[in-house]
Amino acid sequence: EDGREFVVTNPAAVKIRAEDGRSVVGVDISPFIAQLPQGRSTTEFTTENASGSTSQAANIMEVLEAGLSGDVDKEGIPLVLLVDEDTAATNFMIRDRRMQELISKDSEPIVPFIDKVRQLYTDYGVSTILVMGGSGDYFDVADLVVAMENFQPYEVTEKARAIAKQYATGRTPEGGQEFGEIKQRIPLPASLDPSRGRRDVRLKVRDVDEVVFGNEDVDLGAVGQLVSTDQLRAIAAAMVYAKQQYMDGYRTLAEILDAVMGDIQSRGLEILVPFPQSDLAMFRRFELAAAINRLRTLAIK
Repeated sequence: EDGREFVVTNPAAVKIRAEDGRSVVGVDISPFIAQLPQGRSTTEFTTENASGSTSQAANIMEVLEAGLSGDVDKEGIPLVLLVDEDTAATNFMIRDRRMQELISKDSEPIVPFIDKVRQLYTDYGVSTILVMGGSGDYFDVADLVVAMENFQPYEVTEKARAIAKQYATGRTPEGGQEFGEIKQRIPLPASLDPSRGRRDVRLKVRDVDEVVFGNEDVDLGAVGQLVSTDQLRAIAAAMVYAKQQYMDGYRTLAEILDAVMGDIQSRGLEILVPFPQSDLAMFRRFELAAAINRLRTLAIK
């Protein structure tokens, strides 16, 4: 015991980080990245090897897709993004005045998070908790600033605002007037194939960072909310259940998440497996969505 057992948080809080090398399928990341080199569109962005900035943009948009539709939205649970600069892509988080002068906006496709974080809240009610020690530019957009000294928190909002007023950044906002659209995708059931060889379903869990789903290894090492192999085992079973029960080529991912999580809430985790198991643990819709989104065979329409 070290005190963390007394920590509570919003049930719809999700950690966001850069995740170099992950696969992304059909995600609209245009609110953050307008266009990629060679004229590649970002409204249905697909790659098997995302960069730090594109992966962080995709991670945010996937969480918004899963959390701003369906039951989470109906229950009025505010979505919260948790971001630590240590695991974020620097060029995604900030573009200061000097860099704006050196590289014109026409030559830079990324809209930095600093220019979208307020719009996320005003347009969609999504809050952000950001751990930042390297840039004071975020003082301009923060509602609350907390400083840590010797592991003790102190509110320093007014001091931060005074500093921001005294030392203006001089940077030009690049985020436009609105955050942008959050599009819903429809997963195709044939793209989730849990079979291997003669076995219709082959699932295996490797520690808390990887699920073997049929012939595919799903890397969940960057999904920081997962803490137990029992959670991964339940998520793998839920992926099979979602495919068998609700993926029909018409339902959106958010609708599928609603249906699966609703069944679990009313009937328990046992609904996911053909026989009772004692090694399943509860997960959230966000972690199930994360596993589906990181399946390299995923296809959407």
